[in-house]
Amino acid sequence: MKIRKYAELNALKGRIREKKSSYQSLSEKMGVSKNALNDKINGYSVFNIDEVGFLVEELDIPDREIIRYFFPHMLRNVTSKRAVGE
Repeated sequence: MKIRKYAELNALKGRIREKKSSYQSLSEKMGVSKNALNDKINGYSVFNIDEVGFLVEELDIPDREIIRYFFPHMLRNVTSKRAVGE
């Protein structure tokens, strides 16, 4: 049984669909297996910096939105701090 180590990247899943791409085509271009890409998107393993850079370019993700797609847990912390007035 796999254990999730990181947050599932739901926004990234949506961006892949929005850009009419697929795990299969992205994994082939990245040089990783479809299962490896799936594990990374679902939080069972982590993307390396080169893979993040590739996906940012391939999916046309603006620099200001990288955190939203790859570090959603950081946004929750920012939102929580703002909510309590810090």
